[in-house]
Amino acid sequence: MLKLGNATYTKDGVLVIYDEELEAFAYAQLKDYDKNYFKTPHALDVDDFVENYLHRKVIYYKLSLDKSVLGMTAISDGKISVVNSDNKLDVKIFPKGTMCIDLDACDSETRANFTIIHEAGHSQFDMNVNPAILENKSVIQDTYLMIGGTLFKVKARTPKDWMEHHADKYATFILMPKKFVVKLFKEKHKEYFNGERRLTKHRPQRTWLMIASIAEILNVSKKAMAYRLRDLDLISEEVFLSLGLYKTKKGGDDNML
Repeated sequence: MLKLGNATYTKDGVLVIYDEELEAFAYAQLKDYDKNYFKTPHALDVDDFVENYLHRKVIYYKLSLDKSVLGMTAISDGKISVVNSDNKLDVKIFPKGTMCIDLDACDSETRANFTIIHEAGHSQFDMNVNPAILENKSVIQDTYLMIGGTLFKVKARTPKDWMEHHADKYATFILMPKKFVVKLFKEKHKEYFNGERRLTKHRPQRTWLMIASIAEILNVSKKAMAYRLRDLDLISEEVFLSLGLYKTKKGGDDNML
């Protein structure tokens, strides 16, 4: 397993890294995982990558009564509350680095996959954070995933925000590598738009069909792929907004897969 070398951390143990550096690291890991990985666009075998390459343990529990918690990663050995088969809170002892996923809360394979890789990011980058910056001091608990972030410039983030940003970006870069997305976009743009030079806001349904076809190949959600295409400037903000996906309210569709 390729590790992030010479990383810089804040006094609270939060990783300091540019998105471009994190993307290069994700690319290097995929190449190390399989030297022929980038030969043809395909979906990642998430279970194999996490268990046999990253050597991370994933367990599955119901983590909340209202399905508000998608996943969590233990930053120290300790007791963590889960929901048992009688639908009551129970306590389990998880060793440090354990990743726990609630499949019911994730509600789809694509969201579960994104959550697993998101937690895998936490398990690599955030094992030495200061517990005081977390709401639950023994785990990093994820109640939503940002996916594409915001359309607006972020002036400042809290340490926890930066942790979530890095985990989210890591999942994005691993599941939707730029090489795959660009290649598939060129192919599908030609297929769905007959060689038109650029997309416009006036044909959102056809744009959506194109996005869905790319998402299916990489086994990610259509919404996540729309954000990835926007972030890569393959579709403009105007076209992105025409799809009707974006909501400024925290926890809205911009946080969903």
